[in-house]
Amino acid sequence: MTLPVTIRTSVSQAAITKVTRLFNGSIADVLNELLQNARRAGARRVDIDTLDLAGHPTLSVRDDGRGIDDPAVLVTLGQSGWDTDTARREDPAGMGVFSLAGHRIEIRSFSSRAGQGWRIIIPADAWETSAALRVEPFPIDAGTEILIDLPETWENMLDAQVRINACSYPIAVFLRGEEIDRSDFLTEAAYVETGSGVRIGVFRDTMLHGNHGSQFNFHGVRVACDLPSKREIDQPFTWRTRIDIVDAPQLQLVLPARKELVQNQALTAIREAAERAIFRAIRVAGAHRLSFREWQRASTLGIDLPEAEAGLEPWSPTPVHGRERADTLVSIPAMVRMQPLEPHLEHCVARAFASNIGVIDGALVRSDDSFAGYAWYDCLPRISDLRFVIEHETQLYQIRGDEEPLPDAVESGPVDSIVLDFAIGAGDRPDSQRERIGIPTDVVIDLQDYYCGVDDIILLWTRSATIDLDDAADLLENACFSFDEDRGRDSYDTQLREFRIEARHLATSLLLSEEAAALQRIRTTLQNELCWLIPEGRTLSVTASRTEITLAFDLPPRRAS
Repeated sequence: MTLPVTIRTSVSQAAITKVTRLFNGSIADVLNELLQNARRAGARRVDIDTLDLAGHPTLSVRDDGRGIDDPAVLVTLGQSGWDTDTARREDPAGMGVFSLAGHRIEIRSFSSRAGQGWRIIIPADAWETSAALRVEPFPIDAGTEILIDLPETWENMLDAQVRINACSYPIAVFLRGEEIDRSDFLTEAAYVETGSGVRIGVFRDTMLHGNHGSQFNFHGVRVACDLPSKREIDQPFTWRTRIDIVDAPQLQLVLPARKELVQNQALTAIREAAERAIFRAIRVAGAHRLSFREWQRASTLGIDLPEAEAGLEPWSPTPVHGRERADTLVSIPAMVRMQPLEPHLEHCVARAFASNIGVIDGALVRSDDSFAGYAWYDCLPRISDLRFVIEHETQLYQIRGDEEPLPDAVESGPVDSIVLDFAIGAGDRPDSQRERIGIPTDVVIDLQDYYCGVDDIILLWTRSATIDLDDAADLLENACFSFDEDRGRDSYDTQLREFRIEARHLATSLLLSEEAAALQRIRTTLQNELCWLIPEGRTLSVTASRTEITLAFDLPPRRAS
């Protein structure tokens, strides 16, 4: 054998034996293809109905278009037969009727060239055999009608699927004589612009996560495709786009099923146009809260926007159940940016500022470096280099969020003094002028491990502190509890309940005398484990030692005679 000098691309005749696998055989695919063919044929109306023909449930799809001149085109894989203009605009592949492969169908159509109607019947087993199909005269004077044996699976979902397929279709569709409601694909868009053969709609989408549906409408065929989106800081919606294709031959659908777009330069250009449209919509809307990076991107695309509206969330310590966005923002000139801290330090800082009101000239706000680069953000005063300085028995210790924990020799207990020390100055530049401020406080927490249990907590308080048992237990819970996903099947609520009990035991052992602490732990245990067993209206007496427990209910109240 010798190798050939040249070869040519071709389609094997054997390909016809595999046509039943070109489409997935769904009613959605079939309706898509038949509706698109009707539109290309110039139809103004499509009628869909179910019939009983000789005892066979049958689906009928009829249009009032130009009809089909050459029956052979229908059953020639890859030959569309459409005119030059249609071929240029839509790139039809000549595969649409093969979405019906494997089904018995009857096609009736009018040929304007022949001046008469015709029909062919394709048996279910004839699709893969290239068997001769007889073309017969038929009394139809316009358009095309296709009759398909109706499988039960199609029949059950037909009505719903017709409404889906016809929703954004540009031609009237009737199901059993009733016109299907249709709507503009870009209905409810906040902004619409037209160009390059498409209409781009920009939407405020309040569904922030998950599947956002089909983004392209190809004359009624909805196609999913990733398009740019923009999320403004602390806004309850995302800017998203949809594309309604009008005349864009450069945008091509992947064959044969046409369920996705070919990734080509035209699609890349449309994505960039969609991004520009979002920025124009934001400009029309007025004030915005885009990050500085997105603001720069808009400028790169030629869209000039003002700086993001100035404002930041009021600062407060992170609660144990997680933080939600604040309803209102603090605006300049009242903002003072707080240094990001671990939750246990945030709660101690909040306690210190609460007892030293007025030491900061302004309202503490949560830093958000998404805005870094905007002039208003970069010039805000900022608290930094924050530390707790502890003095105990002439020794000084420091607790900082970015350093190692306290030495092992330091244990929970009272200390001589605690000072919250920090720097405050404008901006983030290292050479900015900063003032150091120290304010007294009464409690600080340190953790030996950021994913700790109660045993790893160091609680320090001054001898003049007014903290009581309940206050300490609440502070430990809010500052130190962290849900551990690796703890087997223990739920969030279970872990929190256990932590609360342990935190109260710790506070009890630290703040009360040995005897008072023991009584408090017994009281807490009885309350958590026993009280719910006592009948309503009764009292339980307990006498207990290390070796013996005596229990007795009081006498029940006498009933009135």
